Amino acid sequence: MKNISKLLFIGLLSFGCTDLSEEILDTAVGTGVLEAPEAPDLVMAPVYARLNSTYGQHNWLFNLQSIASDESIVPFRGGTDWFDGGIFIEMHQHSWTPFHSTVRDVWSHLTQGVARAAGARQTLEEINGPDRYLAEARAMGAFYNLHLLDLYGVSFEKLPEDVGTPQLSRVLRGADAIDFILTELDAAEPALGSRAEVGSVRFSKAAAWGIKARLLLNKAVYSDRYASTFTFDESDMTEVISLTSQIIDSGDYALEMEDYFSIWNVDNHDHPEHVFAFDQRLATGGSNRLAWFGSSRSRHGSLTNILAVGSDGVSLTTDFFNKWEGNHEDPRFFQRNLPDGGSIPESDFRWNRGIQFGQQYGIVLDESNRFKRTPDGELVIEKLVNRTRTGEDVVYTIEVDLGDNRGHSNGPRAFKIDFDPEAQTGQCCSRVNLPILRMGDVYLMRAEGQFRNGNPVAALADLNALRTARGAELLSEVDLDIIHRERTFELYTEMLARTDAIRFGKWENAWIDKSSSNPIRRLYPIPQGVIDAASGSPGFLEQNEGY
Repeated sequence: MKNISKLLFIGLLSFGCTDLSEEILDTAVGTGVLEAPEAPDLVMAPVYARLNSTYGQHNWLFNLQSIASDESIVPFRGGTDWFDGGIFIEMHQHSWTPFHSTVRDVWSHLTQGVARAAGARQTLEEINGPDRYLAEARAMGAFYNLHLLDLYGVSFEKLPEDVGTPQLSRVLRGADAIDFILTELDAAEPALGSRAEVGSVRFSKAAAWGIKARLLLNKAVYSDRYASTFTFDESDMTEVISLTSQIIDSGDYALEMEDYFSIWNVDNHDHPEHVFAFDQRLATGGSNRLAWFGSSRSRHGSLTNILAVGSDGVSLTTDFFNKWEGNHEDPRFFQRNLPDGGSIPESDFRWNRGIQFGQQYGIVLDESNRFKRTPDGELVIEKLVNRTRTGEDVVYTIEVDLGDNRGHSNGPRAFKIDFDPEAQTGQCCSRVNLPILRMGDVYLMRAEGQFRNGNPVAALADLNALRTARGAELLSEVDLDIIHRERTFELYTEMLARTDAIRFGKWENAWIDKSSSNPIRRLYPIPQGVIDAASGSPGFLEQNEGY
């Protein structure tokens, strides 16, 4: 029997452990497996798997990035639903503590991602694995470290040769962490595959370019986290422009020109807009939670599974909805696929997409728990009624907050991700790949880099190239507020809102039910269990300022 080494950082990676020793967990995989052609893929699978909960769960990265911003909100619906220990309320109000479960869970999976990447590199070296796989493992370790730097202000250097030894990871902050991540991506890049070789669900050369651009765009923030203003270095912005131009000029990727929402359709595998995406399949437990979280319990998404309904959970904030004033004709705002009443052929059934408000319509069940149909077999479309909780019509209001307007239908909703018609329940399952880096963001990063480097003409050209692709009205001027607004229109609910708000100096602003302006909230605390575990090694890992 051969063993694949899997690293677990005790204390750093698992919440609640009591020391900082490290051990190898060996999993017997069967004679000859590591000599088989598929061995490198088996070794890499656990590394990519840490994206599953991080991106696919409604209460993980989405909570830290979207609900903590002015984009989304989850009230205690009717005093009966979605309190969940206060994790969404605390996040929206910026009152979280080092004991917050989302802060803990995201930390756990990101640090496990770093650990698995180091373990994969060690195993691949032992079996003389292909250079591309070694590069992917190294790049994925850098990717997880970038998230740790962005959210918690730290990164970890773990060398493959130290896996299974008492040697602790090196803790990096600020400029040291930035330089380390950039060095790792630079080292991995030459051996990474092209889109033609690896598609969009493996870490490619273009993914390395895009993730480096994302890091450099935020370098001013990461270098001086609590600065009153951020200074964006000209050379960094020049590199952002160069890296994003490499992706655009490669010809391997393209902006979606016809249907913005197809970027998140069930059939979006290797969509031309995807530079790097998380691969979801029914067979591997792809999660439908992000489509389920914001829809209603009376809204059916499957013709074969009547339990595949929504959750009455998250809504957009009133503040976010109001940003779209005068822009409701932008195709990114709303796409109609269902009539307000009447009937449609079964083959045409698909939810409306985009931002929803007002009376909602959809397919409904008859007294026999079958979907209503006309005599010629078409699906009947009726107004939706909250039959599960209140009996009221499902009318999404513009007003929503944590106190007075917290009914089950309060708040506009964002239906950006396709609800998989084969989902067995609302939460399970999905075949929609989740883009982590896509061309809309690439153009927006280049536009921001151009503007911050004193070239508003080039910035405006990039914004208008994007708006042309989306079918939106062209802009005649540009400034930083317009660039931030365009990122809001293009990237809403894609788990970038917090990072953007900090970079554009808007994170300390007040919004509905959030008045905190304390800059310590630009970082999340390191989970208390991890700090407690580190107490046996003084100076190894210190809590973030203010916590």
